[in-house]
Amino acid sequence: MTQQSDNEKDSNSPGMRIDIGHLSATGNVVISGRDGSVYVNTGGNVDQQSQQVITVGGIETTQQELDKLMAKIRSVDDAIVGSDLDDDSKEAAELDLKILEEQLTASKKPNAKVVVKTARALYRLSPVLASAIFALFGEPLAAQIMAGVGGLAIQFLEALMKRHTSK
Repeated sequence: MTQQSDNEKDSNSPGMRIDIGHLSATGNVVISGRDGSVYVNTGGNVDQQSQQVITVGGIETTQQELDKLMAKIRSVDDAIVGSDLDDDSKEAAELDLKILEEQLTASKKPNAKVVVKTARALYRLSPVLASAIFALFGEPLAAQIMAGVGGLAIQFLEALMKRHTSK
């Protein structure tokens, strides 16, 4: 390991910098930080996995799960575009979806009132959008985000599931 020089200490870079020229260990080595982890098995066949952990909606998840959530959001957008709604309703639906996407994909927990208000508005516009919203909130990451918010979000999710599955 090397120690930082005085010039490096005075720089604006936050945190600590450690350079490792060589590391010898037996067993498993875990190197982790706020945004990622590296797991290395050092015995026998070396198997290295690197999976970046990201925070979405206040929930730690993987890029793959976020990609699935984004695909469901795109499905709602496709449903809006393909719907028989008038232009003003489509414009309002696009705005609601944009707000919903921002809330669900931000790193912090979403505002439950905003999520529920926009999701309800989209759900009520047409049966096609209702199915797309149901599919969006059926996505495990979206459900985890809603559960993490609690209260009003969970009530909405339960009512949505009950309403949609009883049809």
